[in-house]
Amino acid sequence: MSVDYFEWICPDNFAITGTITTTTTTSVTPTVWRYTATVVLGNILSGVTTIPATSFKNDAGTSVASNGLTAPGSNGYYNVFVNGNLQMGGLTTLTAASLAINLGLAIGATVSLEVVSLSAVSNSTTTFNLNVVQT
Repeated sequence: MSVDYFEWICPDNFAITGTITTTTTTSVTPTVWRYTATVVLGNILSGVTTIPATSFKNDAGTSVASNGLTAPGSNGYYNVFVNGNLQMGGLTTLTAASLAINLGLAIGATVSLEVVSLSAVSNSTTTFNLNVVQT
């Protein structure tokens, strides 16, 4: 049974002494998705390269479905690499449908996308070591 609130009226000649210790352990688990695509002429328009989800392959070499890219939530992030070089974060926009890079990339450039989502679970244990003593 859990007690959310406890009140004891202590007479003047008694005192409560001791310690209350709380220990918390947190486990963080990353989930990672990786995709690769090659830039084609139709991806480049007005200095922006937009690669649709269907142009990407996942780690298993399987083509990604339309709207099949994983965009990270608030507990995640993504990295974009062009020909193996990490791109600055402000240059890209990722949705489930596409990856937009605010650069006109060269035809044939390899674009790699790494998406990381982090989940955390915490458990706390509280130990009460209290004594009531007469003063």
